[in-house]
Amino acid sequence: MADKRFDVAILGASGFTGQQAVRALVRQTANAPLRWAVAGRNPEKLRKVVADKVPAGVVQPDVVSVDATDLDALASLAAATRVLLNLAGPYALTGESVVQACIANGAHYLDLSGETFWVRQLIARHHRAAERAGVKIIACCGYESLPFDLATLWAARALRDRYGAPAREVKIIVSFTGKRITRIADALSGGTVASLQMMLEHDRTDSVRNAACLLPDADSAQAKITARRNAVRFVPQFDEDVRAVTAPTVPAPFVNPPIVLRSVALMNDATLFTSDFSYHEATNMASLVPATSLLPGVATLPLQWAAAASLAAPLANLSAAVAGPLGFEREPLRKLVDWLAPHSGEGPTEAALAGMGYAFDVFAGTAKEQRWRGRVEAQGHPGYRSTPEMVVAAALGLASGTLGQTPHHGVVTPATGLGIEAVDALGAAGVRYFEA
Repeated sequence: MADKRFDVAILGASGFTGQQAVRALVRQTANAPLRWAVAGRNPEKLRKVVADKVPAGVVQPDVVSVDATDLDALASLAAATRVLLNLAGPYALTGESVVQACIANGAHYLDLSGETFWVRQLIARHHRAAERAGVKIIACCGYESLPFDLATLWAARALRDRYGAPAREVKIIVSFTGKRITRIADALSGGTVASLQMMLEHDRTDSVRNAACLLPDADSAQAKITARRNAVRFVPQFDEDVRAVTAPTVPAPFVNPPIVLRSVALMNDATLFTSDFSYHEATNMASLVPATSLLPGVATLPLQWAAAASLAAPLANLSAAVAGPLGFEREPLRKLVDWLAPHSGEGPTEAALAGMGYAFDVFAGTAKEQRWRGRVEAQGHPGYRSTPEMVVAAALGLASGTLGQTPHHGVVTPATGLGIEAVDALGAAGVRYFEA
């Protein structure tokens, strides 16, 4: 990629998550030179973000006025940028023009979308053009789905290194750590709510039910078998590996499986994954149910079951409503999501951002039932603190060339676009991968 004016540009930098991304970029590049820009519709707001988040004495960003509907301005920004970080959702409404500008002007693209139906459209419309241009278009590069996708590749490589055999299955059990959630505003990110709103408003596909929807051969008979094998498990279960009740992952259990399965298909490496590979994930309810001093671990089981049921039911209803052919059954869920949505400029308290965390227990197995276990631990609120830290680390790695040395271009996934080197690179974002 030719030398450009900006290494990284953050589009949507004045939003809540955008401001966190500016903070993360300043922190991660404290001792490294960087040419960067903040971009958005309102230059005054952008200058205030710079004044508030970028200390004197560090490299100051350029302020670029650009609207996601202004094709000429988008083209100019992309032409000047190596890696464009798009935080200006909702992506189903404005993201495609940004992607097109990046492809036409040779800029890598990252976003935080969780709108699988929109990613499906990008693949159909723009994968080949991006591939020919040598550009990486990487959607879902936040909590959904970056750490999950990387963890799956990491586990498969560990199995191959230890046993000389590919992974037949990977299971990830998510726990929430640190400060417990006490307010709805502390639990949800505005981007997540916007993605749910877009799905309820615009998605008329089977993407939330079809884990194989992002495969290159998504309409084949084999893809239908893959979809059934990797279907989201909405019914709560007791998991023997973590000795706890599990429920679907929150907030959107249907985002990560299609991304992971697309990674497996794009890599097409029989030394890493079997042809009948399966991926599943769940939430460890013991991490959400308050502990008790009476028979710890046993007395909480009824609470875990109850909490799992209360979590699984609305997620199953959301999946059914979005996948349904009609629209009237979406209205109650649309009103609920609107009610949960943070107001403009609203987000969790600083205490919630810093005090929360999450962890993955990663289990992988071969066809011969050889097993491996790993652990991922991350600092900060998954959506508002960890997500901007991770996507900034990914953008900086792509811009410097330390990440992205893979043969995969086009509309790709975090694992195939960034490569296994991203496991170590995410250490700068407070995410650690280690064998358990």
